[in-house]
Amino acid sequence: MGTFFLICAAIGGTILVLQLGLTLLGLGGDLAGADAVDLPDLPDGDGGDGAVGHEGAGFSDLARKLTFQAVVSFLAFFGIGGLSARGSDWSPGLSLATATAVGLAATALLGYAFGGLRKLQGSGSLRLSNAVGEVGRVYLRVPGGEGGVGKVIVTVQGRSEELRAVTPGPELRAGEAVVVTRVVDDRTLEVVDQAAHVAKSASLAD
Repeated sequence: MGTFFLICAAIGGTILVLQLGLTLLGLGGDLAGADAVDLPDLPDGDGGDGAVGHEGAGFSDLARKLTFQAVVSFLAFFGIGGLSARGSDWSPGLSLATATAVGLAATALLGYAFGGLRKLQGSGSLRLSNAVGEVGRVYLRVPGGEGGVGKVIVTVQGRSEELRAVTPGPELRAGEAVVVTRVVDDRTLEVVDQAAHVAKSASLAD
């Protein structure tokens, strides 16, 4: 089992260090968002409908935020915690439990740390109006008909930014290309499917 923990720590640690370096260079959003896992909606405890601007921390929001970054963070510290436990001659079962607890705790802390770095990079002179017309990519699924809020990654003023997004059109899945059509508020953009936007623009031109 020690070898298993070592492999987890080596793989997760290497990727995590690489991601941290990219984040500090302002490129981390692309890596984190490229592999976001888009899970189906699960009912919130309050039965809310996910209206625009709703900040409820329902289970569905947490589930849909499972990202490549979280998986890598867990893998790295799961391995480190397991190696430490085995080094103390703990039993395999206790070592596994310890590794899991360390991995989960470290994942939560690193999530806050990476989020803080992105907010710091995005603060200051960022103007969302400069994002209008830009092409981005869906990070977290955007419900159709402005039925909820998702997230997109868009380049604004030369920086890759992770921003809230709504769409008046059909649902947008993770990884789909979108075009920013307007600014909803100081944290939210309205986006539409890029292919549909191009087709509509072409028909209007004709």
